[in-house]
Amino acid sequence: MGSADGRDISTWTTANHDDVSGLGRYGHWTGRVVKGKSNVAMQSNGTCLSPIRARMSLVRSSFRLLCPALAFAGIVGQAGAQSAGIRVSGSVVSEAGERVVGAQVSLLRSASRGTSTADDGTFELFVLGDSTPRLLLKRIGFRPETVTVRIVAGAASPLQVTLARTIVMVRPVVVTAPFGSSDPWIAAVRERQRTGGNGHFTFRSEFMQSNPARFSDVLRRIPGIRIGRNARTNGTEVRLRSNRCAPLYWLDGQPLLGVPFDPDVLPPQTVEAIEVYSGASLVPAQFQGPPQAAGCGAIVIWTRHGERPVRRPKIDADSIARLLDAQRVFVATEVDQPARIVSIQQPEYPDSLRGAGVSGSAVVEFIINADGKVDRESIGVVSATHIQFGEAVRLALLDANFFAAQRAGRPVAQLFQFPVTFTAPGKP
Repeated sequence: MGSADGRDISTWTTANHDDVSGLGRYGHWTGRVVKGKSNVAMQSNGTCLSPIRARMSLVRSSFRLLCPALAFAGIVGQAGAQSAGIRVSGSVVSEAGERVVGAQVSLLRSASRGTSTADDGTFELFVLGDSTPRLLLKRIGFRPETVTVRIVAGAASPLQVTLARTIVMVRPVVVTAPFGSSDPWIAAVRERQRTGGNGHFTFRSEFMQSNPARFSDVLRRIPGIRIGRNARTNGTEVRLRSNRCAPLYWLDGQPLLGVPFDPDVLPPQTVEAIEVYSGASLVPAQFQGPPQAAGCGAIVIWTRHGERPVRRPKIDADSIARLLDAQRVFVATEVDQPARIVSIQQPEYPDSLRGAGVSGSAVVEFIINADGKVDRESIGVVSATHIQFGEAVRLALLDANFFAAQRAGRPVAQLFQFPVTFTAPGKP
């Protein structure tokens, strides 16, 4: 616990408690400090006195022992009342109008804690006792900017700060959305339902009407499904009818084998259709899976194109900055031969944005290791007109391959920023 002048309160003793005068950051607090029913007077030099010192010198000594703690309680209470400060909020965008993700926002010459921009490029922090605070905004790949915030009548207007790119990027990949339905898989699901499939079928247009919070909320509405908790993983556990074993899950045509699958990792809004087959004899041949997975039924999940969730990167922008400073990772201008693309899956156009006719763009960054493989834990969005565009690019990069960068005759890790432009049907 710290005092207003930066000293550690826990180190104070009765021998130096008279040093508490002159704590001016929150004003001169000479006067009365009330703690419960106790009244302690303080002289202008900071000496603590009992109001009954003329009659009880022993009590006076006791109050001297208590005074620092009570005075500190008063300071902390006063500091707490001011700690909320003045709210400063805003957004950070690129010159192309993309919202910048993970930009660091800090106050110059201030002890106030900084922050970073969210997925939509917005930020919020609080300013203590400064009528003209200055903000420093910086992000890998952009030129840092300093802005002065004008606070009028105890309030600050929202800011919009534009950052200019400085990093070298490859030519953008262009993804053009197809006309009409972009998913032949959904047509196949409809056909299985139409031809008397033995499963239970439910589609996004049906289950999203109940606004489910979790994927298990969708499954609860399907006859024959039992939902519970896995005691070992503390995840959601599903059983079909009287089966004691877990069903085989399929996600976009691929079986999920090896580890227990928690269906609640899938946000309901990313799912387009679900097929449920409660027993082995009811499962179509294409969803039978290996013999060891037979007998417990199958749950087949089809996600919306470009909207399957991707785990957030463990190596974020701040971590990448530290790796660059330590020269464990390099940018293109620091190597003799920059990394080159071998193969990248084209990103899928997010279905919800395609359906709304929304065009846009995104830039995603990642580390290419010295073996040419993408470090999956580093794939993060730098900027995007809509975060779903960025997530679609992240998903496409999971299995990308590169020729590694070369520096001083040996392969090295390089930071790569990858731009993609999305063009909706009928849009230029």
